[in-house]
Amino acid sequence: MVILVVAVLALTWMQFRGVFEQKTQLTVLSNRSGLSMDPGSKVTFNGVPIGRLTAVAVADVDGEQQAKLTLDIKPKYLKLIPENVTAELKATTVFGNKYISFVAPDDPSPQRISPDTPIRAKGVTTEFNTLFETITAISEQIDPIKLNETLTATAQALDGLGDKFGQSIVNGNDILTDLNGRMPSIRRDISGLADLGEVYANAAPDLFDGLANAVTTARTLNQQRGNLDQALVAAVGFGNTGGDIFERGGPYLVRGAQDLVPVSAMLDRNSPALYCMIHNYAESAPKFAQQTRNGYAFELQDFLVGAGNPWVYPDNLPRVNVSGGPEGRPGCWQPITKDLWPTPYLVMDSGASIAPYNHFELGQPLMAEYVWGRQIGAHTINP
Repeated sequence: MVILVVAVLALTWMQFRGVFEQKTQLTVLSNRSGLSMDPGSKVTFNGVPIGRLTAVAVADVDGEQQAKLTLDIKPKYLKLIPENVTAELKATTVFGNKYISFVAPDDPSPQRISPDTPIRAKGVTTEFNTLFETITAISEQIDPIKLNETLTATAQALDGLGDKFGQSIVNGNDILTDLNGRMPSIRRDISGLADLGEVYANAAPDLFDGLANAVTTARTLNQQRGNLDQALVAAVGFGNTGGDIFERGGPYLVRGAQDLVPVSAMLDRNSPALYCMIHNYAESAPKFAQQTRNGYAFELQDFLVGAGNPWVYPDNLPRVNVSGGPEGRPGCWQPITKDLWPTPYLVMDSGASIAPYNHFELGQPLMAEYVWGRQIGAHTINP
């Protein structure tokens, strides 16, 4: 009876320990295993337990000693773990035991892990004893007497500055509060700076090409510095000559500019009429070209008659007692069409004076005057 009870308890313990479960061994290599990594530690995949750690040993890998961890994994989970899985040695708590954590990568490989391929651990959680060892090693390099002198000098320097130090903290808090309100603008500026950096990065090849071309230009200028000096000297001489010309001709240029003022004012006043002339010519030229057959000749039937007497100064001075155009200012008349008939006209006191003759005489000038000029009397209308 006792043997039966012992056998049942042994079977129960062996079943609890997983002796009867099928297992597949995997190998994990790490630079170190750290403390609290004992056989029996759990193995997880994305947080789900999938096996246990069976042994921790030292292995020589490529001439370097590394920790070799042997794992017993349940076979049903092997088909879920990709070959490029990430392995880490983590601790449950600050002072707790470590365990092996498998994490699926962002781009899992289609191949699965196998017992023949060791898995490289990416990191090991730092234990407090390692941190203390580092601090102790640093402390051993510090002279306590010098450290005491440094702390004493620091205390004396800060003595009596508590109010100012506190005010500095308050001012710093105000600055941080102001910056906190400006964080959206700062984020936008940083984003804009990133965009600007991207623009410069895209333009970098062109900028470097420009610098390379500038180097070529600089070399050319250096090689042609003699000719450049001559050109600059010639430019100085030309400037002196031009300065002398403008100095002596300055009064005439000023007088010419002054004389152009009324002409410019007249052209400005009559600019609408000038526009109308050009515009009307552009419209009339095609119609006129249709009457010239070949586009440049014009056929006329006319006869020659003698001209009237020439104008005599000042008797025939024209009268100019009108100004303006449509609506009393220079501009364009409305095009004359059948809808605008009869054509509008203006009554103006302008034109050449005919200076009526009060006597009979031969037409002037006489034929002899074309040869010998006027011989008798002044050239007037009524001698």
